[in-house]
Amino acid sequence: MSILRFWGLFLVTLVSDQLTKSWAERNKDELIQYPIVVVDWLDGYEAFLEFTYITNPGAAWSMFSDYPEVLTALAFVALLGIFFFRRSLELEKAGPQIIFGLIAGGIAGNLCDRLFRTPAAVVDFIDVYLPLLDYDYPIFNLADSFIFLGVFSYIIRGFREATEEKKARLASEATNSSDS
Repeated sequence: MSILRFWGLFLVTLVSDQLTKSWAERNKDELIQYPIVVVDWLDGYEAFLEFTYITNPGAAWSMFSDYPEVLTALAFVALLGIFFFRRSLELEKAGPQIIFGLIAGGIAGNLCDRLFRTPAAVVDFIDVYLPLLDYDYPIFNLADSFIFLGVFSYIIRGFREATEEKKARLASEATNSSDS
């Protein structure tokens, strides 16, 4: 079983995440004081997209910030789960290789932060403001984006497979009823 797509995407995801976080870390003083505006087509104080710098010991929206050890353990469990259940996850197929390459690479990127940065916290630097909701989305990083894309793709894939199975079942039932 060749899973080169998985490992290739895993490495690209992990390396790009760590390189961008290293850039943010090197420029943290400037980014904290003067965030880099990337996209600003809004009137007012907020920019649509900017680069800034924070660290987060927790998960999304700083959940479980008081339990970074638990989040570290969960990341290890998730990576081990992907490895041990690789056959059930159909990692021999191209689609799941891409999906789980994104997810595993993102998990590994944030895990590296928790293990090798002092203090043990994830570096976040992408700041998005959603003007229609008047909401400043929590600051995130590339690893978070890759995990989101992988999970979203997995959900879409599940819906497509369920639809295909339903069509096949209905076609089979139609064929069986016309034979009777």
